[in-house]
Amino acid sequence: MFYLTGKRFVTSVASVILFACAWMSAPGQEASVRTLTLEESINTALSENLTVKAAEARVETAEQKVSEARAAFMPVLSASGSYTYFGELPTMTFDFDPSALGIPEDLMQAIGGDSGSTAESEPAEIPVGEEDTYRVGLSIQQPIFTWGKIYNNYKQAKLSMEATQQELEAVKQQVILDVTTLFYGILLTEKLVKVAEIAVDQVEAHVKIAQDLVDVGMATNFDLLRAKVQLANIKSLLIRARNGLRLSRDSFKNTIGMDLDAQIGVVGELVYQPLELGLNRLIKSAMANRPEIKQLQLQEQVGEKFISLAKAGNKPSLALMGNYNWESYAEGLGDVFDRDEWNRSWNVILALQVPIFDGLATRARVKQAKSGLEQIQIGMEQLTNGIGLEVRAVFLGLRESEELLKAQAETIEQAKESLRIANLRHKNGMITSVELMDTELAFTQAQTNHFNAVHDYVIAVARLEKATASNLD
Repeated sequence: MFYLTGKRFVTSVASVILFACAWMSAPGQEASVRTLTLEESINTALSENLTVKAAEARVETAEQKVSEARAAFMPVLSASGSYTYFGELPTMTFDFDPSALGIPEDLMQAIGGDSGSTAESEPAEIPVGEEDTYRVGLSIQQPIFTWGKIYNNYKQAKLSMEATQQELEAVKQQVILDVTTLFYGILLTEKLVKVAEIAVDQVEAHVKIAQDLVDVGMATNFDLLRAKVQLANIKSLLIRARNGLRLSRDSFKNTIGMDLDAQIGVVGELVYQPLELGLNRLIKSAMANRPEIKQLQLQEQVGEKFISLAKAGNKPSLALMGNYNWESYAEGLGDVFDRDEWNRSWNVILALQVPIFDGLATRARVKQAKSGLEQIQIGMEQLTNGIGLEVRAVFLGLRESEELLKAQAETIEQAKESLRIANLRHKNGMITSVELMDTELAFTQAQTNHFNAVHDYVIAVARLEKATASNLD
């Protein structure tokens, strides 16, 4: 036996703590658990969820379509260049004496003529052009009047982009609801696991008591067998609850965009917070705030622009075009750059296009656009009816959960006290094991019903917030 001084004792304790920390952080040990609140879970999902990312990509595509439509207002400038090599130049034949026209002798020799040609000479052939031809040009085109085609196309693209943004908002709200549901689902499952564990402990104690009573002759083997069967059933429930907890966590990790092998935990409480709500106010809030309604309203405006675009199909358009060209004839590329001058030409064109007959294609496109707009309007009516029904159903579910909670306000305490009394009476041989098991079952059922009712209420609030696109707090 030995004693440590105060200083040596502190040093030894510190060494043990450092060793324990090093062991826990050593490779191969269990990874650290990441604990998430509801707010952190939602933020993670909104940045990592694949459905949200896909919706954001669609918004990006719609924004680029707006940029593309806006570009139609701008002039289009293009450059062109070409090189042409003639293997055999075309020629012009003159059946007369070129000297009679005063053509110089050196020019006659350059084009292959004979300086001594007379009126009786053979026809002269003069080549046209050069073997090497270089052309460079610039052209510009600016639409002046298109009967609203460009403008309506731009407005249609912009409205479509805004509709896609509302679609993204709807996706985010659905993801928030999914995360909230899974988050509180984990909390509920954890509660049910604890209830099952307490029930197992209780029934194990019951089995021990039954065994003691059998040993002293105060109970039969039938009571002991009943207790053991109940213990096996409760353990089965515990196994299912624990497996359900693992599945809930995996679904939660998949929804928020985390690896399934990550170790996570959630921090929160299933708490009943009463709310003063009115159904009519909730429905009005839903009609004013739901992104799905805003999206269809924008799509309705898009449909109107489609009609305007279709009507402009057989209307005249006016455009301004300009061209500037350089042309050079030389025997090689070096000669081109050595030349001081190129042949230049330019022109300006004001082009008016007036469709006369298009086979009634414009008329058909207008009818198609009107039919599409009518479908959107019908869809709007269906959507508003559906949202109204959704709000009513969620509101009634919320009220049902609230009533269940009020009915169960004292049930758990009563069941807990009943179980305490039943355990004492059974231990003293005053009640049978069947009566004790009924009391145990009632206590477990009361706890389960209470936690389920609180969970249903919290989820109903989350669904109502999603249905009305508003914060009910």
